[in-house]
Amino acid sequence: MARLTEPQLVGNRPSGALQRPVVFEHTVEGLFHIALKDRLSRMAVASLKREGLDLSQKLLPAYPVEIWRRCLAIAVADLYPVVSRAEGYRRLGHDVVEGMVRTVLGRAVVGVARLLGPLRALRRLDHNLHSADNYVRAKLVELTPTWCEVSINEVLEQPTYYQGILEACLKIAGAQEIRVELISREGSGATYRVQWAE
Repeated sequence: MARLTEPQLVGNRPSGALQRPVVFEHTVEGLFHIALKDRLSRMAVASLKREGLDLSQKLLPAYPVEIWRRCLAIAVADLYPVVSRAEGYRRLGHDVVEGMVRTVLGRAVVGVARLLGPLRALRRLDHNLHSADNYVRAKLVELTPTWCEVSINEVLEQPTYYQGILEACLKIAGAQEIRVELISREGSGATYRVQWAE
């Protein structure tokens, strides 16, 4: 399967100018202010501040992906020290979705996903992921009404993080017996087999 490109043109910049990859404020809010509120140790909160995410201050409109990647690593090490790193990232994928759905923007997405059901919700995955940041793109290949392949162009070197995100998104959309399996890595991206029962 061809690797997805990363279209990152800025509308008001000269043609061909690339945006700096960033994660938007509501994504950071959903994970760190909502899902992980009161769950992180003081040491982890101090480490996040040193990396550029000060949870005691108003959040910035966006954070560079390098800061986001390091902050995710801090959260996984702090919250999930007794499981494998891969499993910790999968659980953090669930956490970020659970936090996002409690933001203003996320509540609207949840309502739509529940109405659409799993397959039609997956058809909106690219849009929904791209609303969290400006660099992640997803491509869906429908194999049956309950079986798809999903390719994500950038998984931050942690494919199980997006495995957890996919599992949590399908659950919100009403899927049962969810199975998300990593089937290949392509450059910085990954492809997953996604199956469920309705």
